[in-house]
Amino acid sequence: MPNRNIDSYFKGVIENIDIILNNDFYKREDKHELISVKNKIVSWQENYKTKKSLIGIDPKDLEYIDLEITDIFDKYMIAESYYENYTERLSFDISQLESAWKEEMLRNNK
Repeated sequence: MPNRNIDSYFKGVIENIDIILNNDFYKREDKHELISVKNKIVSWQENYKTKKSLIGIDPKDLEYIDLEITDIFDKYMIAESYYENYTERLSFDISQLESAWKEEMLRNNK
């Protein structure tokens, strides 16, 4: 994992979702699910802050988050400018959180 902490990945995910939600480049119909994704991530982040553990998210919610972010990434990654690659950043940060979640789950199952 790169030299960033978990809080910075949560912050990156939320910031990039907010940018996408407030940017006219992205279609309104694509933004609807991102609001739900953001709410789930904020809830996960709050749980993490309280319990210092990433495993406080329902795996089905994590799967939903992953599918929605992958969908928006697939739709916009090619069309975004090099300097405004918000879906790529979003995809990277959520993948780092998922990886850390998986590592923690595996440690707890040993």
